Parts: sequence; C-alpha cells; structure tokens
Amino acid sequence: MSIMTGNYFKRLFAGAGITLVTGLFDIGEVNAQIALSHTVERNTGDTLSLKECVLFTLEHNMNSTIYKNHAAISAEKIREYKAAMLPDITANASLDYNIRLQTQVVPAGGLSPTETKLQLGNKFSTGAYLEADQAILNRTYILDIKSSRIDKAISDLNVQKENETLLYNTAVAYYNVLTYSEQQKLLLENERQDRQLQDILQLRYDQGVIKKSEYDRGRVNLRNVQSDLALNRTHYEQALNKLKNEMGMDLQAQITIADTVNYSQPVAMPYFTGTLDGRDLIDYQIDEQNVLMKDLDVQKKKAAYWPTLSAYAKYGANAYGTKLSNAFGSWFDYSAVGLKLSVPIFSGFRKNSQVAQSKLTAANQRLTRQLNLEGYKLEYKNSGARLFSSYTSLIKNKETLELARDVLSSSTVEYKEGTSTYSALLDDDYSYKQAQSNYITSLIDFFNSRLSFEKAKGSLISYLNLH
Repeated sequence: MSIMTGNYFKRLFAGAGITLVTGLFDIGEVNAQIALSHTVERNTGDTLSLKECVLFTLEHNMNSTIYKNHAAISAEKIREYKAAMLPDITANASLDYNIRLQTQVVPAGGLSPTETKLQLGNKFSTGAYLEADQAILNRTYILDIKSSRIDKAISDLNVQKENETLLYNTAVAYYNVLTYSEQQKLLLENERQDRQLQDILQLRYDQGVIKKSEYDRGRVNLRNVQSDLALNRTHYEQALNKLKNEMGMDLQAQITIADTVNYSQPVAMPYFTGTLDGRDLIDYQIDEQNVLMKDLDVQKKKAAYWPTLSAYAKYGANAYGTKLSNAFGSWFDYSAVGLKLSVPIFSGFRKNSQVAQSKLTAANQRLTRQLNLEGYKLEYKNSGARLFSSYTSLIKNKETLELARDVLSSSTVEYKEGTSTYSALLDDDYSYKQAQSNYITSLIDFFNSRLSFEKAKGSLISYLNLH
C-alpha cells in the first residue's frame, strides 16, 4: 500500500467542493515519516486530514489486527498440513512391573503326559524404541494442503474486506465531523452578523426609531443562534469521538480535522455505468474461493476410496530381570522396516453418502454465489441512483444558497436604507440560514453517497488512493 499523493487529494476534493488546508499534503517530512513506517502517531492537538485518519485506522484499529491474525493462523495451517507429508519420528520407552505373571498352559501330549502350567517372563522388563513413519501415498494429505491454501486466500480477502469496512466507517465519521465543523463556522458567521445587526437595533431603539418588540425580536434571534451554536458544539464533540473510536484512537486525544468546504467550487458527478464487473468486488472473490473450497471438499470425500501407503522403520531394545536393578542390565536390540497398505473395501455406504452431501453443498454454494452477485448488482444500481439523487439535490441547494445570499444582501441594504421592514429582513435571514443548512447537509449526503457507491463498485480503496 503506497501513500496517497497530496496533488491527487487536492484534485479529488476540489472536484467535490472541498478545499484542503494549505500545507497538509506538502510537508515532505511528515509524508516521508508516514511512507517509511506506514504508522501515523498522533499527539495532542494534531490536525488530521482524511488520508491520515484512514492510515491511522489501518494501523491502530483492533479489528484490523484480529483479521490479520486470522490470516496468520491460515498460513500456519498450510505448514501444519504440509507436515503430514514429512516423516513422523517418535521415541518411546517403557518400564513394566509384572505383579503376577501370566500363566501359560501346555496341553498333555507331545511334551508331557499331563498338562503343564508355566509362568514365562520376568518380574521387571524395560524397553525403548525409535520409530519413523513416512506417508508415500495419501491423497487426502495433498487435498488438505490445497484446502488450507484456499482458506489462506479467503483469510487474506477477509483482511481486505475488513480494512475496506474500516476505511468506509472512518470516512463516514470524518464527513460527519466535517458537517458539524462547517455548521459551526456558518453559525459563528451568523452570530457575528446578528451581533452587528443587534448593535444597529440598539442604536435605533435608543433613538426611539423602532419599537421595543422589534428590538426584542433581534435579541431572540441572536440567542437562538447562540443556542444552536452550543448544541452544535455538543454534536461536534460526539461526532469527533465517533471518528476517534473508528480509528482506534484514545478518546482522550485532542484532534481536529483539516478539511473545509469551499462554496465557490463546483461539484463533479462521478462516472456511472449501469453494469457491474463482480470480479472487482472482494465479496464476490470470497464467494469464488468458497466455491473452490466446496469443490475440493467433494474431492476429499472421494479420496476416502483411495488406498493409502506408508513406510515405517523401527529400532529398539528390551531388558529383563527378576529385580529392578537387573532390568537395566543386559539389553537385546531389534529392528524392522516395512510397508503399510490400507485399501478401503466396504464402509456401509457411509462414504457414498458423504460424497453425495458434498456435491449438493457445492451446488448450493454456486447458487449462493450467483444470488450474491445479483445482490451486488442491485446494490450498485441503487447506490448509483442515490448518488445521482444526492448530486441533483446538491446542485439545486447550491443554486438556492446563492439566490438566498443575494436576497439577504439586498434585504439588508433595503433595511439599512429604511425601505424595508425588520420582519422582512428576518424572513430573508431565516431563508438564508436554512439554505446554508440544506447545502451543507446535501454536500455531506453527496460525499456519503459517493463512498457507498465506490464501495458497491468495489473501488473504495482506489477512490481513497491507498494502493
């Protein structure tokens, strides 16, 4: 994964109506540090860009570590199954105390006219041997290795999928913070304007030009803005904590975000086609691997009909004695080599039933893959429709904002000249503030729709330029 370039993000957000704070992507020392370690360590009071947030998420969110551990476990399973093809060497030792020796009965006849009872052996016996077994032919072992490799591929894809989800959640949380940040800026600007207007109202009220009710309406309007500011600060802190939680950052860390909305720049509609290439989707790639896994399971069930062949070699020694000390005296060694052949003949149709079950499971997995693909296509079309709708709404709200700004500007001039009433000015001021809120909301909705669209298309990583 390479580091995103600053120019890319400047072009990307410039096309989406966002201007990045100057210098955030141009500081070579910071970029070099990130490129070398792929780790973004945050200190108190840091200002984070979207790029730094998603990089921090990949390094510090514990869910990402969990899925990486799953992938590591799958890699170890490959080694485990490969070990079955290597020699298995064991060493064994024993010490027996025969409390009561077994009695052997020799029938009357050849050795004696009467039956003879004998107790053979010694009270104590010791033994030790070294044995090596080597599989020569066992198709199940080979298929287990192939199965573990597919499992490793699925685990790697799950890591990518989880990272994609983490990046998506981080970006959504980032945009939510951006929403409240921009709303706060607008409210502060509105508060400043209302204070200026309140000063004018105070002067006119002192001069007896306006009534007290008109003066009080101005005070109410100012206090409403201040109340909205206090509520927005609470929402901003909550959204910022949500962002830190998605990133895996300490909630006590003090951070701010770096981006700001630029109303003067147009928003570009991304290219959208009605077709989806499922091969780009991580979920579809996982579905394909699951199909391969089920097909391999059918082969593993069929492999139960195959004979198995292995070789073994054994070397050991035994010692005996009527006393414990004598059992470690004279040793008698022995050795053997041989082959073990096991041929399945009849298992009560159990293996046949297992093969039939595996074939049906594999068939179901293929159908599931096809059903999922149709679902992915549906989500792609729906996300494209939502994206287009949010884009259309954004354009209309931007036009409304510009119109409301012009109307408020004219109304302010008219009121100062005495050709308009304060009520008319308040109405136009309210319309302008509402247009501001609608535009911010539609802009963030467009960003979130764009994220959902890129995720449904399977290009979220490319969109964030994290390759």
